[in-house]
Amino acid sequence: MDDPSDPSEGSEDSSIDGMMQHLEEAKKLDRSKTSSKQSQWSGLQRKVRQSHNVAILSKNYADRLDELVELDAITHRSGSALKSAASAYDAHGQLPIYYRTGDTVTHTGVITELIINPDPDSKEAEEFRKHISEDDTYSQYNDELDTTTYIVEQGKKLENPFLMTELRKVSDREPIDENFWRSPAYVFQRDGDFSSTN
Repeated sequence: MDDPSDPSEGSEDSSIDGMMQHLEEAKKLDRSKTSSKQSQWSGLQRKVRQSHNVAILSKNYADRLDELVELDAITHRSGSALKSAASAYDAHGQLPIYYRTGDTVTHTGVITELIINPDPDSKEAEEFRKHISEDDTYSQYNDELDTTTYIVEQGKKLENPFLMTELRKVSDREPIDENFWRSPAYVFQRDGDFSSTN
């Protein structure tokens, strides 16, 4: 028969009581870790991570788009930190891209590498430099590897270009406005546009 005055018994009870007492505290800590991890993403960044049929809508010059089709892979850059693109790329391992000229979507491709603020001396930077075409004049006016640098593969010119207003924004599921002029926009893919990549 156990002796209720046994000190080891009391210490066990008190340690269980202690654990139970700290359980709520531990749960709060765990919740705060989870919420701080989630809070590292903005609302749009969370949406592009959660949707598997997202793409980016960007604009580029006609000669850059010709190279997109001619070359197996090409490096494109942006002077902006495209954090939502980086978030989608991080979540899905690639990011389909629509290119427009004016208000018409004319080309597509798939971003297969993307980095924000690349270290110019890194191995990654060398990989990006390999895919800068000979005719690329971007670095005459900007940094060779700019704030967001990415490689696009599977470039193609659309047989049936379409108005950008056919694309719906990830942010509110509404169509792209006909007067939209900024770049980029985060959109849902149209059925069949990137079927080989999904």
